[in-house]
Amino acid sequence: MKKIFLYGLLFFTASLGLMSCDDSDQHTDTRVTNYISLKVNGDAVVYVDANTTYTDAGCTAELAGEDASDKVVVDNPVNTSKIGPYTVVYSATNSDGFSASATRTVYVGKPLTGAVSDGSFRKTAAGAIVNWSGFNIEVLTDGNGLYWVEDLLGGYYEQRAGYGANYSMKGFLKVNADNTVSLAGGGNVVGWGDAYDAFKDGKFNPATNTISYCVVYANMDFNVVLTLK
Repeated sequence: MKKIFLYGLLFFTASLGLMSCDDSDQHTDTRVTNYISLKVNGDAVVYVDANTTYTDAGCTAELAGEDASDKVVVDNPVNTSKIGPYTVVYSATNSDGFSASATRTVYVGKPLTGAVSDGSFRKTAAGAIVNWSGFNIEVLTDGNGLYWVEDLLGGYYEQRAGYGANYSMKGFLKVNADNTVSLAGGGNVVGWGDAYDAFKDGKFNPATNTISYCVVYANMDFNVVLTLK
């Protein structure tokens, strides 16, 4: 009986030791961090004429109820000599390494609406035709015949199919002196990681203020008519 009691006492003592050791190994991080909050000054979307001076309105920051705007780092890629959209990024980090960010979109160029009009159609290699119209595409111009177009595919995938902005084909169109239209840049589709194969039949009709063209993409012809408003 004494041996049984002694073994039981030893087991109980050892268990207490293990429990005590386990408790001491548990650590709780009781630090409190204050996160930085950012506020973009002015409008989140700004339109600026080409070849003018752009002055960014900046961004303010607050940390623990106090102004921390001196911690804000600004990445401002806006170049008003080139039309198109730009994203200004503001970021700040607190002493514990936690960061926050905010953005402003700056469109350089005179804003227009490119209404996808009747006469727009997609033709497959097998000859199947799908007509579509009625979508509005954002367009910017420098006033000298250069146009940035939000979607050269006329909203076919972005809006008609509902795939979203990653499936638009952004690019630049140039209206030449003889009213022919050429592709001056762009033509990529981010969502699929590819680009157009050919651009042809570009024309500008000053009487109706329409641009028409054909983009060959994924073995299909996208014939687009944009009425500029």
